[in-house]
Amino acid sequence: MTFRAPIVYASISAALALGLAASPARAQDTTRTQDSTRTRPRTSQKRIQVRKESGGEVALPKGLTPQQRADSIARADSMAAAEKLRADSAAALEKVRQDSIAAAEKVRTDSLAAIEKVRSDSLAAIEKARADSAARADSITAAQQMRSQSSDRYLFGSSGFYMGVAGSGAIPTGDFKTLGYGNGWGVNVPLGWHKAGNMLGVQLDLGYNQFNGKSLLIGGASPTTLTNADPKIWSANLNLTLNFPLTESKRTNLYLIGGGGAYRFQNFGTTSALAGFLGNDVIDPNASGNQSSRTKWGLNGGAGLEFGVGPTSLFVESRFVNVFGKRDDNASFSDLFGSRTKDVRWVPISLGVTFR
Repeated sequence: MTFRAPIVYASISAALALGLAASPARAQDTTRTQDSTRTRPRTSQKRIQVRKESGGEVALPKGLTPQQRADSIARADSMAAAEKLRADSAAALEKVRQDSIAAAEKVRTDSLAAIEKVRSDSLAAIEKARADSAARADSITAAQQMRSQSSDRYLFGSSGFYMGVAGSGAIPTGDFKTLGYGNGWGVNVPLGWHKAGNMLGVQLDLGYNQFNGKSLLIGGASPTTLTNADPKIWSANLNLTLNFPLTESKRTNLYLIGGGGAYRFQNFGTTSALAGFLGNDVIDPNASGNQSSRTKWGLNGGAGLEFGVGPTSLFVESRFVNVFGKRDDNASFSDLFGSRTKDVRWVPISLGVTFR
């Protein structure tokens, strides 16, 4: 024990001496490290060159720790991502700029096209209006020339005046028929004015009618045979006409006609049934009041259809004629004829042509 103690004490003393000698240097080194920590970060300031190999992988310098290699790769990826973002942003901006330029150009082109279309449409409208005006003027001129030329063909120069001729069949009705008179015939000459396009016109009709007379046995207890001659009736009537055009040219018309005038009865025989109907004393042929012809007033009215053919018109019409007999009521007439009307009536059906 006495021998080993001095050796232990000597070893401890040597260890303490070495610790004291190393302590100042370590303290000084710690201070320098703390100062360095305050002034700069602990990351390495050494720039590590990073490059890519042909295979697309990042080539790092040799001798790096795994942490340094991971940091270098992350930094390279960040820079590549930033570069790609910058390139994408620049491409997007360029696309927006190009789209804006294209849109502006399209708007400009569309505007120019719209302006050109408006100008073209305006010119076309003006040209059409001019052509229509010219065509209208030509039509008016042509119509005037046609009217001028056609008026030369018209008898009255399209003034509205006309004249014509018509033949008719005459059908007695009422007492005129029962007194022994059959169907007859007639001729009518219309003279009138009716301007084309007007509804109202005026017409003077000059007519002639003749009926077939037959012998008539009439009377009561002592019947009498009356010899009826073929009466002739001249007439002049002033009528109004009312046209209803059926075509746009107004050359085909449905018309109404009506008026009144004088009727001159002749050749009816002083002792005929018609003579007694008109006022003669058929029992006494020598009576002072007997007449061989008589003039009576009458009315007529009817309708017709007119077809315009150039300067002429064809027409067909029918009327009803009523002539007022105005005979005196006397016993001899009543005894012979019984109760009768005082009117002579017939219906002419005419077919004719007018010249304008």
